[in-house]
Amino acid sequence: MHKLNPVFILVNPQMAENIGAVARAMLNFGFQNLRLVSPRESHLSDRALAMAAGSGRVLDQAQSFKTLADACKDLNEVFATSARDRYKYKDVVDPIIGCNTIFQSCAKGYKVGIMFGGERAGLSNEDLFLAKSLIRIPSNPIFSSLNLAQSVLLVCYQLNIYFLGESNGPSQTELSDTKANYEEIQAFMTKLEKELVEKKFFYPEGKKKRMKTRLKKLIYGLELSKEDVKIFHGVLKSLVKKN
Repeated sequence: MHKLNPVFILVNPQMAENIGAVARAMLNFGFQNLRLVSPRESHLSDRALAMAAGSGRVLDQAQSFKTLADACKDLNEVFATSARDRYKYKDVVDPIIGCNTIFQSCAKGYKVGIMFGGERAGLSNEDLFLAKSLIRIPSNPIFSSLNLAQSVLLVCYQLNIYFLGESNGPSQTELSDTKANYEEIQAFMTKLEKELVEKKFFYPEGKKKRMKTRLKKLIYGLELSKEDVKIFHGVLKSLVKKN
């Protein structure tokens, strides 16, 4: 098994069979850390275990969450897979570049997640905001939709190429203790938005949603350390006091 183990996150998976097939694909390439967000069916059902075909340990260890924010709150970086070839708020890269970036982040000791959308609707714009970048798997433009487990398999294969040569670098607790996680950044964002709403910053009303979106892009796009977030909290507190 790989020492530097990224987290695979399935968002609203629909079918138990696909969850089982994902577990098998992960273990095929040495990955075991699986998280599920609002799955429609149990990952411990007979159908899931049958498709896992010997990789039941991945399902036994899998964690379920009600929201994507909960599933990501302890992570330092999150990447997303998407069929989109362009997205104005995030970089879109191929699996070679994306998986290399994931490996480099894991090698630095960061806790990294990879999001996969469910079979029915994929990932929403709100989901994609949490991602550092989007990984697009090149496919036939006439029929580009991949099965959930197939997408996970292809990413696992490409990741494994880099992870096979992993070094005994820092652990995932050493440097992840210095880089802010998503829970810490979201806590600051919540306070910032609250104060900006009270100061009527988001004006006119028709542009409020777009302005909030661009603000989130700015904050989540920064490489913030835990100390950076503390400074931002201090600055905001100071500004509020003065007013």
